[in-house]
Amino acid sequence: MGFAPSPASLASLSPLLHSQYILLEEIGVGGTGFCLKVQRRTDGAVFAAKLIAKTRLSKSSLIRTSSWGAVPPGFQPDVDGLLVVPLEAYVLRKVDHPGVCGFVDLFADSQFFYLIMEHHGTSWRSDDASSSLPPSPPITPPSRHLPLDSSDIPQLALAPPARPAPPPMLRRSSSDLFDCTERHRRFGEVLARFIFCQIVATVCDLARIGIMHRDIKDENVTVEEGSWKVKLVDFGSAVLFNPAGPVPIQNEKRFHGTCTYAAPEVFAGRAYAMPPAEVWSLGVLLHVLLTGELPFNSPADAMAGRRRHTKAVLSAPAVDVLDRCMAVRAEERISLDELLAHPWVCGQYLQ
Repeated sequence: MGFAPSPASLASLSPLLHSQYILLEEIGVGGTGFCLKVQRRTDGAVFAAKLIAKTRLSKSSLIRTSSWGAVPPGFQPDVDGLLVVPLEAYVLRKVDHPGVCGFVDLFADSQFFYLIMEHHGTSWRSDDASSSLPPSPPITPPSRHLPLDSSDIPQLALAPPARPAPPPMLRRSSSDLFDCTERHRRFGEVLARFIFCQIVATVCDLARIGIMHRDIKDENVTVEEGSWKVKLVDFGSAVLFNPAGPVPIQNEKRFHGTCTYAAPEVFAGRAYAMPPAEVWSLGVLLHVLLTGELPFNSPADAMAGRRRHTKAVLSAPAVDVLDRCMAVRAEERISLDELLAHPWVCGQYLQ
């Protein structure tokens, strides 16, 4: 169930959030919190603020670290002097990559972790302004700005009127690939390849430094219309591993990711290698880009490799990529590095 914010809950958010940012729009709701588009008061720069509910995070979504540096507001080191921070914040702070939305800030209160990130992408839809949330409260109550000396009172009448309150915060503007494909239905192969190659290159670079996203899907990719540059977001299911060690294995029975993008071995309930499962998710994403549809009607169809019929006419190399990404047996699937080097994937970029 999604964690939808209410007007009352927004008013009770961290004073630090309200003092530094104006809340503009709700841009996403998930199982552990919600994401807002915010504007920094000092310079007008726009960011994404992800509010992660502390009560909804599992232990595997947190990490103890000694390398964070200065203690962020709202945090306290544990008895060993280590900070416990959301794994997603740790990953974003560790990674400086053009294909990943960048880290900006982190702070906390008793309810939430507040992860401030780069805001990227085109808003593909925006609901009617009548569905709105209240604006951010002022930095301090106006009464605190009134002078105590009565001789100053006449000057107040001559002062310019107060700045109008910011407009209500709107629901909901999305900049992800899901809404982009809803609008465009599907992409031609040249543009689909341009988008897909960026994502594959980013996933490969992350794997080389020991990070697996584990929830690749259209909703976790932001896209900018015109340039068609894309970035990965939502590293809440990510895992860290030693890139010089053995292939990372998922041993937990707890499912990570999204069912419609999950590989057959994920549904089997046994330990599985993570990189082939990541490749499968990339194959599903490519199918969505090329056809506008998910490839499977059910987990049973995915486990049997029964892709739905599509009316889209695809080239043989594109079909080969889909076949090799979504091979039912994980050991027969193309590897991440092989995928990046595939002739269709590394073809001429859209200029």
